[in-house]
Amino acid sequence: MNKIFSSILISVILVSFSILISGCGAKEQKSGQTVVTMWVMPNSLEPINDLSDVLEDFHKENPDIKVQITSLDWGSAWQRITIATMSGEGPDILQLGTTWVGAVTGMGALADLTSKVSELGGSSYFLPSSWKYSGIDGSNAVTSIPWFVDARAMYYRTDVFNRLGLTKNDLATWESFQNTLDKINKANLTIDGKKVYPLGITGKNDWNVVHNLAPWIWMAGGDFLKEGNKECALYSNEAASGLSYLVNLVIKGYVPASCLEQNTSQVENAFNNGEYAIIFTGSNELRALTTPEEQGGAANTYVAKRFDIVPYPEGPKGKVTFVGGSNLSVFKNSKNKDEAWEVIKYLVGKKAQVEYSKRSGFLPSAMEAFDDPYFTQDVRRSVYREAVKYGRAYPCIPEWAQIEQPLNRRFGIMWEYVLNNKDKFTTDVIYDDVLKKAAIEVDKVLLMNR
Repeated sequence: MNKIFSSILISVILVSFSILISGCGAKEQKSGQTVVTMWVMPNSLEPINDLSDVLEDFHKENPDIKVQITSLDWGSAWQRITIATMSGEGPDILQLGTTWVGAVTGMGALADLTSKVSELGGSSYFLPSSWKYSGIDGSNAVTSIPWFVDARAMYYRTDVFNRLGLTKNDLATWESFQNTLDKINKANLTIDGKKVYPLGITGKNDWNVVHNLAPWIWMAGGDFLKEGNKECALYSNEAASGLSYLVNLVIKGYVPASCLEQNTSQVENAFNNGEYAIIFTGSNELRALTTPEEQGGAANTYVAKRFDIVPYPEGPKGKVTFVGGSNLSVFKNSKNKDEAWEVIKYLVGKKAQVEYSKRSGFLPSAMEAFDDPYFTQDVRRSVYREAVKYGRAYPCIPEWAQIEQPLNRRFGIMWEYVLNNKDKFTTDVIYDDVLKKAAIEVDKVLLMNR
């Protein structure tokens, strides 16, 4: 067994198997139907009902197949998946966050889908950054199929920009973006009874710490791993430059200190209620701002009628946005592999891709879905259509799940230092105290698993 999983599996053994299993790949029959079990995460407000609605036509077209959906909480999903891997008792279809694909593939838990990809139109059917997570880097084996995409963009308040004579062109580059923040800061605006801070970003308490920093590292020319994925690349002037640019926006006072204690949901809610002029977040925020409150959205908030979206400002090395999301895999021990594949084929088809995007707020993984009027006829959604062209993903390797742990810790320490020592913070601190130590810890993970 790969050494990377030994510590994980030892702890998992201690967990009661009573939390297993919501349907485990048996050839279960109900009125002549094959029951295909499927584990998903809460991708929308009503994860089971929303996915069931999308599958309604599939069930009409395939009356001999019944998809039985179980929703797992993100907090417990990893444990459930590793237990299923150990026991060999899992669902037929498994949703995996993209950063988990390498690890679960390395456990030997997933069926090889390589021979079936041609039925979808080949790898070119999907966004290139999304397809990167279809299997372990350097391997030709496909173990997961891209389902939906989480990409980031910049949300800004049109009322603030109109008042200050600013336009979206003032957000095009790192230089113009910083100048815009400076103008908003100097204006010292209070609108609708709220002081408007220029920028809202999350810090140490967010679940997306690495994802939030990745675009700034990439746009400065930095990277996480060197070619071949055997050594950390973070200890570099480029990575330090990217992080320094973002940190300096905080030091200059464009971001309130309290913001760095918030998570993504809190920053989004504060933006919706008028506290920030600009934030960076995913497409599910667009869905929230265009969905009525009675349906769980934020369309009744002050900003909902006063915002627009543009891509990240272009950095020294070009335009980049982080692309994550989730894939669908077939459990290796499934007795219903053929039926499970038919379900996956349907869910990555154009119609299902668009319909699920409407319900979840996430973006399609299939290129052709972006040609649907839902994206082409909405100016703000079309921004994401453009932004995903610049999408970038992490390496898909078995060690990535372990690598994220020291990265989250070191970047969290960085934000803690910023909060308490703003007057002492320099690029050298990032270079020597953050990136150097992160690189040492990441290299230990990579060396341990060679």
